Amino acid sequence: MRNKYLLYIGIFLCMGIWACSNDAVYYNVNQKRSIYFTWDRYNSVTKTASDTVFFSFALYNETEYEYRIPIKVAGMPLDEELTYEVEVVADSSTAIYDKHFRFGKLVIPKNEVEGYLSIILDRTEDIMDHPVILYLKFKENDYFKPIANNYYRLSVVDGALPEPQWWAPNFLGVYARNNDRLYRKMLEYFWQLEELKPIFYKEKVEEYGLYLEHAKAGFYQVKGNIIWINYVFKPAYDFYTDPANTYEGFDMVNPDRFIR
Repeated sequence: MRNKYLLYIGIFLCMGIWACSNDAVYYNVNQKRSIYFTWDRYNSVTKTASDTVFFSFALYNETEYEYRIPIKVAGMPLDEELTYEVEVVADSSTAIYDKHFRFGKLVIPKNEVEGYLSIILDRTEDIMDHPVILYLKFKENDYFKPIANNYYRLSVVDGALPEPQWWAPNFLGVYARNNDRLYRKMLEYFWQLEELKPIFYKEKVEEYGLYLEHAKAGFYQVKGNIIWINYVFKPAYDFYTDPANTYEGFDMVNPDRFIR
């Protein structure tokens, strides 16, 4: 009896293998692959869903900036460069092509299933007070078919960062004397902590805000402040004490004196 059962099981497995093999014959390897934006709509800091990504020129000195949006395609990588197309949804966008933005090269590199959409953003006077919106979707072409309801909505604005309440002129220099540059540089190093010190970064964003706008005076001078000194204040100080990078008005003291 046992042998009979084993025989039935063997026949069943063979039929299953044949069925799977038979299905594989009908798979069309040349069918269009899906392409989609991979941005995370879920904000890990505020725990809320957002349908817009925000970019501000206030953090940069450049008149143009290459903004990269991560994208991905389904399927195995191919040994050739594939072109994709992007559509600007006119009734949902206020950004103007060749005025506020233009596209870089629209390709998925060979042997890759991930890439990025390169957008060159231009710093224009009209975005100083009013942001412009860029609403993007993929268009179907010979290689790719977009996923339904997949889009990227980017808000672009400019303007000077206001002086934070914790700014100490005797330690950091008079803010009005071009020291918004120092503030921006500190923020750049602070945001790098998302990868370098993720737990610390998450805690501080929740407590102080993404721009450290809710931080209290002297927050970087509390006991056990070595992360602030080594990863944020000291690198910013070293950057601007370099004669190649310094500016008129830079008057920050050596952050080593903040160590507690």
